Amino acid sequence: MPNLIADQLNGLMDRQALQTLMEQAAAAARAGGQSLAVLTLDLDHFKAYLEDQGHAQAQTVLTRAATLLSSLQPAGASLAHLGGDEFVMLLPATDLAAAVATAETLRLAVEAEFATLAGPTPLTVTLGAAASPPGSDWTARSLLALADARMTFGKKRLLPHHNRVWSGTLPSDWYPRFDVQAEVWPSL
Repeated sequence: MPNLIADQLNGLMDRQALQTLMEQAAAAARAGGQSLAVLTLDLDHFKAYLEDQGHAQAQTVLTRAATLLSSLQPAGASLAHLGGDEFVMLLPATDLAAAVATAETLRLAVEAEFATLAGPTPLTVTLGAAASPPGSDWTARSLLALADARMTFGKKRLLPHHNRVWSGTLPSDWYPRFDVQAEVWPSL
């Protein structure tokens, strides 16, 4: 999918900027004994919407989604656009319960924002949440990978396959998919 919104979302971090910020935030969290949380977000049914409504409308929707997510991010949080319909929110000094609460707020807001949007199926959002465990044996990369795996698992393996927040367990056959040691992460 082409990068439809590069010009409109210049205020958001890209993947490279997110990686740099995540490394810095992870180091600060470990040094300060605080938790760091990550939310991964993927718009549900966006590809079908793009095919049905075209690039111009899809661009408008992504810009609206980015504006909405930006307006709802907690103080100190950062939002990145990874491309297509994927976003990441970084939440310093946030534990898993607070990250899930933020994710649920975002999910409900996106659902309400696009409830009356024309298209083949309603646009909603699926989110994965992860927060760093106690101690220093974790990396920013593994934290992002865990949040992304939880989003993917929630979207592909759980019913309903959309419009949900997932921070729960993953099956053991998912461990090799990402740089996460199961014994390090609570409720993996």
